[in-house]
Amino acid sequence: MYDVQASIGPAHILKPPFGSDLLEELQKYVLAKNINLAWLSGVGAVSRANIRYYDQPKREWIDIRLDKRLEVAGMWGNVSLLNGEPIVHVHIALADEQGVCYGGHLADGTVVFNLEILMTTLTGPPVIRKMDGETGLTIWH
Repeated sequence: MYDVQASIGPAHILKPPFGSDLLEELQKYVLAKNINLAWLSGVGAVSRANIRYYDQPKREWIDIRLDKRLEVAGMWGNVSLLNGEPIVHVHIALADEQGVCYGGHLADGTVVFNLEILMTTLTGPPVIRKMDGETGLTIWH
């Protein structure tokens, strides 16, 4: 079991701008604030979404483009280091007007309608992502 001890640091209450790319805004924020370790969650709505699903047997990503307005039923993620740089890793659950839910890995192209995000920074040793031969993913090592 991977185990790193961390302490809770300052929390950031974030509201990305209307019409912005959600993942891009989060990535720019952690770089600007030099945040290397954090946990985040959020709720709100998007004007359209791009999420990804990882096909485990094929070891490839499948893009799911949702060109419609969606509620963010839940969003969870973290910040750790990949190749020495902070990287935002987020999963998101989205619901349409019929209550049909979609979920996956947040990708570029998800457009903010309104989001309320809590990013809680953590202090402690760096958490590093590296390529994993068993999964084909960059995961915590």
